[in-house]
Amino acid sequence: MTANFRVRTDKALEVIVWLANKRPHIDVYHVVKCAFYADKYHLNKYGRPIAGDKYEADTYGPLGKAVYGLMKGDPFEILALGGNGPLPISVDEASGWQVVASREVNSNRLSESDIEALEWAVEHYADKTFDELFKESHADPAYIAAEGGTMRYEDFLAGDDPLRSEKAQDLQERAVSALL
Repeated sequence: MTANFRVRTDKALEVIVWLANKRPHIDVYHVVKCAFYADKYHLNKYGRPIAGDKYEADTYGPLGKAVYGLMKGDPFEILALGGNGPLPISVDEASGWQVVASREVNSNRLSESDIEALEWAVEHYADKTFDELFKESHADPAYIAAEGGTMRYEDFLAGDDPLRSEKAQDLQERAVSALL
């Protein structure tokens, strides 16, 4: 059994908007990695991810399907938002795949702890090079354990946490009904 959260696409969108506003000129790769590391931080500190994104152990490292899908304009991700008009984000290919937000973040969708995790991720990962992020994310235990497939939230838990087994069990039991 594995912890499967119901993806909150609206929160995934706000994560992107928040990152694009916090770090003008942030590129797609850095958004994806900051979202991953923010989720990992939040899960370890607060017992839940931010938006419940589904992560794949992709060629370029952990890839949140909702976050990446929204930046690509994936119709399924847009439909999951309820079709409320055009997305408030765009990706500018000409400027190095930079992500641009056309509005401020909806602060009703992100909690204080969500913002804390995002701040932490930006502080630790936003200034790293592509190669540094590639190397570090490929060495992540959750990425390695997925062996090219779907990553498990249980594997996001810190390996040195003495309560790791109990926390993993709790995640599995609460994930389906968790409020993100």
